[in-house]
Amino acid sequence: MGRWPGWRGGWIDRGLSLLADSVLALPALLMVLMMGVILPSTPLAFWAGLAAVQWIEFFRLTRSVARSQLASPAVEAATLQGFGPLWVFRRILWPEIGPMLRTATAFGVANAIAAIAALGFVSVGMRAPTPELGLMMVELLPSWREAPFALLQPVAACFALLLSLNLIAGGRE
Repeated sequence: MGRWPGWRGGWIDRGLSLLADSVLALPALLMVLMMGVILPSTPLAFWAGLAAVQWIEFFRLTRSVARSQLASPAVEAATLQGFGPLWVFRRILWPEIGPMLRTATAFGVANAIAAIAALGFVSVGMRAPTPELGLMMVELLPSWREAPFALLQPVAACFALLLSLNLIAGGRE
């Protein structure tokens, strides 16, 4: 999404940057909770709230890299040789943006899973028939003395999931 404003500039770039700054003015948790009120007891509400906050990170990263790459001599040479915007994107922009976006995506998904689990742990997230790691921890917490390994299962699953996503994000190409 940030490639287009970075490429075009002008009022499109200013408008989307203003929208991103406006959304950043609201705390992320508040946005997620507001979406939970609008769409009650649905997983879509929490994911929509997180997406409404996390798109800004991708927008800003893509926009900054696109702006610096579009000002490079390689793009100017490709344009002078008659290559179109799709070729410039695939051959010049994507090799720079792609690895960065894959890393940001892995971190973003890990952050979203941790946020949903934290909301479930404080009993604000999903409701009972929907399986969710934070809710599982809360339901098993009263019986931690009798069955400590039962409580460790959702904790270990959450830990392994978040660790694997962070390791993917930190991996080399």
